[in-house]
Amino acid sequence: MKPDVILCHYGEIGLKGKNRGYFEKKLQENLRKTLKKFSPDTFSSIGRMFGRLIIRLNKQGQNEIDSLNAALKNVCGMVYFAPAFKVVQNKDKITKLAVELMSVEDYNSFRVTTRRTDKDFPVSKQKMNEDVGAAILEATGKMVNLNHPDKTCFIDIVDGKAFVYTERFNGQSGLPVGVSGKVMSMLSGGIDSPVAAYYAMKRGAVVSFVHFHSVPYTNEASIEKVREMIEKLQVFQQKISLHLVELAPIQKEVMVLTAEKYRIILYRRFMVRISEALAKIQKAKALVTGDSLGQVASQTLENMSVIEEAISVPLLRPLIGFDKLEIITKAREIETYDISIQPDQDCCALFVPKHPATKARLVDVIIEEKKLDVEMLIQQAIKNVKTEIFE
Repeated sequence: MKPDVILCHYGEIGLKGKNRGYFEKKLQENLRKTLKKFSPDTFSSIGRMFGRLIIRLNKQGQNEIDSLNAALKNVCGMVYFAPAFKVVQNKDKITKLAVELMSVEDYNSFRVTTRRTDKDFPVSKQKMNEDVGAAILEATGKMVNLNHPDKTCFIDIVDGKAFVYTERFNGQSGLPVGVSGKVMSMLSGGIDSPVAAYYAMKRGAVVSFVHFHSVPYTNEASIEKVREMIEKLQVFQQKISLHLVELAPIQKEVMVLTAEKYRIILYRRFMVRISEALAKIQKAKALVTGDSLGQVASQTLENMSVIEEAISVPLLRPLIGFDKLEIITKAREIETYDISIQPDQDCCALFVPKHPATKARLVDVIIEEKKLDVEMLIQQAIKNVKTEIFE
């Protein structure tokens, strides 16, 4: 037997009240984008039902269910999805299908879990659990275990229809990409920043990227790394733009004209200013960084405050309370970790001070910044930006 539909269950979207329809439509749209790489003959439609979306599979889709599952697990806004079998809302037919599905695999214990949102169906969910469970027990001889079953038979009774399934797969949860506006994420090539971008996507933001490099004073390894990272992140957001900014001319000016201990802070103030300018061009409303409180010298409260003072748009830090192990764990999950640890010459490692300031005062940083032609350096950097589109 092969499933004829995939039920897509959301969570947070269900709390959106009168705006719920907008979020459902965006999730529906993102599902279509995710499945675009499959043949048009894979599914006939993606419809909306109470508390879930339904992908109606054609014969080809039934034969490609494993590939569809692998693609759907990356969709933000979906808590879980389940390849399922549609059946009419008739207790006997639901029971027969459930017994058939539960008779084909090896397991020791089971339970039945019914969700009944359609109150016109005359049998309560508890009665369905008991009667269908009794039928499976009689047919298979397996033990009932309500707390830790080896296998669960799920029954959804909704919108005049019934669905039976035995497997469900986790999605990314959160909100559909595109419901929370646009942001510009600073992608360094390290472990943290792609994880921060992922969390922005998971909260519904459309993410563009800016990467600062010091070519030709360093090699292009960091650029190649961020390209590879973006290819990994494309499973969550299909279309992504990358802006490559040469930071070396600014770094040389900072090195020659300012106090050594403030170099990293000055670099970062330039980086957020340039990112803000690019964000405005892209109509993005905020910046995203991979900062984690206290992780490095530039990420103390004092230094983050001084850096953020240089811009007027919000600077979002999704990882602010994460420790390194938590970030690494997520980086492995989204498959950017192995790329991040590849050796490269990071732009901030160029002309780095031996003893960077950890508790800089804004007044002191502004004194140093007055030694530079800030606006000219920013405009020069923006003029030389190279943009790449990933689709």
